[in-house]
Formats: sequence, C-alpha cells, structure tokens
Amino acid sequence: MTNDPPLIFEARLGGLFPANRMAEEAMREVKGRVQVQIKGGTANQRRRGLYWVCAGIVVQILNDLHTLTLTEKELHDITRDKFGMFDEMHLPSGQSVKRYHSTSNRSMNENARADYTTRALGLWSTWTGIDVTTMRDEASRLN
Repeated sequence: MTNDPPLIFEARLGGLFPANRMAEEAMREVKGRVQVQIKGGTANQRRRGLYWVCAGIVVQILNDLHTLTLTEKELHDITRDKFGMFDEMHLPSGQSVKRYHSTSNRSMNENARADYTTRALGLWSTWTGIDVTTMRDEASRLN
C-alpha cells in the first residue's frame, strides 16, 4: 500500500468514474484538464483497499467521538508511529524528526503488508470499540 490513500476509478462507457471516497473528493478539485497516470497493481489491491476504507471509517468514528479533525493520512502516520515504523533523525538544532517507513509495494512484501494491515485493524478496533470483523464487513460493503 502506498502512504497516501489510493484514488480508484472504474472505466465505464469510455470514461473514468470515481470508485472510492478519496477519488470522489479529488474529482471535486478538478478544474479543466488533468494528467492521469494509469498503474496496474501487482500487490493485493483488495487488501490495500480494505486498509484505506477502514481508515476512512475509523477517522469518521474517532472524529465524532473525540471532536477531532483527523484525516486518513494522519491516521496512517499515527499507526506507523504506534508500531515504531520510523527512524528518528536529529537536526543540527537539536530538534528530533521522525522519518516514517514506507508501506509501498517496493518497501513491503505481501506477507509484511498483510501483517501490518491485521495489526492496524486490531489497533483501530481497540480505539473505536468496534470488532475487527464488523469493521471488515463494513469496509467490504463500501469498497
């Protein structure tokens, strides 16, 4: 999975149509002509989609429960932070900065990605109080 939610589109009637919430939001920003890069996926796209759809659900729940303004990207960073998936760099000023490990196809094999997704869903389940199975079922319905 990438470190940003994927923009997924479906081809219908000679056009591309948004197939997930992030793609719908991106389409609202389109003014005029845009450039599109089409990529095939060798990784498990269903697992990637499950992760990001669940992230969207969890963000909405956490925002409602705790009056937050989290985004999916921020939840992804918080999750990697919680799992210790970062290298800490010290700037000359003495400030400490985190460089997060990537979860892209080039950085993680399929087994590592499956483990990461399982751990993330478990963590999010404890934060929201929603059973992982229920979360997966809801994500599958939306994906």
